[in-house]
Amino acid sequence: MDITTSRRQFLQSSGTLLLGAAASTATVKGAPRPATNPANADYWALVRSKFAFSETSIPMNAANLCPSFRSVAETVQTLTYDIDQDCSFNNRAKFKNLLKHSRYLVANQLNVSEEEIALVRNTSEANNIINNGLELNRGDEVLLWDQNHPTNNIAWDVRAARFGYAIKRVSTPAKPTNQQELIDTFVSQFTPRSRVLSITHVSNLSGIKLPIKEIIAAAHAKNIYVHVDGAQVWGALALDLKDLGMDSFSASAHKWYMGPKETGLLYVKKSRIDTIWPNTIAPGWGPGVKTTLPGARKFESLGQRDDAGLAALGVAAREHNDIGSQRTQQRITALSQRLKAGISELGLELVTPMDPELSFGVCITRAPDGDGRTIVNKLYTDYGIAAAPTGGVRLCPTIYNSPEHIDRAIVGLKELMT
Repeated sequence: MDITTSRRQFLQSSGTLLLGAAASTATVKGAPRPATNPANADYWALVRSKFAFSETSIPMNAANLCPSFRSVAETVQTLTYDIDQDCSFNNRAKFKNLLKHSRYLVANQLNVSEEEIALVRNTSEANNIINNGLELNRGDEVLLWDQNHPTNNIAWDVRAARFGYAIKRVSTPAKPTNQQELIDTFVSQFTPRSRVLSITHVSNLSGIKLPIKEIIAAAHAKNIYVHVDGAQVWGALALDLKDLGMDSFSASAHKWYMGPKETGLLYVKKSRIDTIWPNTIAPGWGPGVKTTLPGARKFESLGQRDDAGLAALGVAAREHNDIGSQRTQQRITALSQRLKAGISELGLELVTPMDPELSFGVCITRAPDGDGRTIVNKLYTDYGIAAAPTGGVRLCPTIYNSPEHIDRAIVGLKELMT
């Protein structure tokens, strides 16, 4: 069988599955789950088999980049080839329904409406849509967590320099002891001039997890708009954005969601959509300042997109539905707690709080002399563990990792840091 024939057969089967699902979304909530007992190692071995990486190069840097599910990568490859074979409007017409289906599945998982979801390119783009789209005046104040990602910090600085509003950075305790301490740190900085609070659910710099719901409620009591960077939680935590109450939320599919590259999420609460200007104007707008794109889709007007990637986001969503968000959250918590306990037993200093109420999947230990890069490189070359030098030595396990992977990382840290 030649490669063209095999790809066509895959396209027929996967395309039928995708289009069939798009035509019948009512079955999503009842999607079948793997029959293996999730309490057994066999269940997680089944999950591990959904990814193509080798045991000689274990990814443990989900805060930066995850491998995609095999099904996602195969769908991207096959649908890209399909477009290259026939890029006519006629052939590409099917992607309208596939994009709609991806948006539906993502909205359903987050307990929001499709109207409130824009599928953009990544968290950085989503953050910039918000900080460029909100109307702010000279003298208004924007509060930022000093542990935000640069696209949720420096991007605000750049705009403030242009338009003259004030930036105030909030520093939380390096070693918080409880959630109330974190809440009080932000609330104490609210002033009558505060218009926006832009924060990160889980910091990629420390691993601290903010009590987002309580901080949002306190900010809303002062009529402060709240934007949340969710890059370190989408696909990892069980999220109900309606319950959490934020005005907008951003995330990327290439991290914990284990989806296609260059596909991201922007959620904007329905009541806020009309108050935010889009950054990019492409087909779907005009004449004048009117758009035919409903709801948050006005933020998707970005010119030619990767149709295969947007369609494959729906495949990633179905993989997450099969596993279950609560099960995913529990697994990541168990793995990260095992990792932090092992690091602590070595006598190494944890930057990330041990308490799972104050942290999640991002685990950072301080590096000797502040040089984490050498240790991270040796972890990879000598132990096959891919980490990051962010904040020290950062390890971020997720559902494709096993307790054995965690133990291998701990052995490596012992040899390299003690």
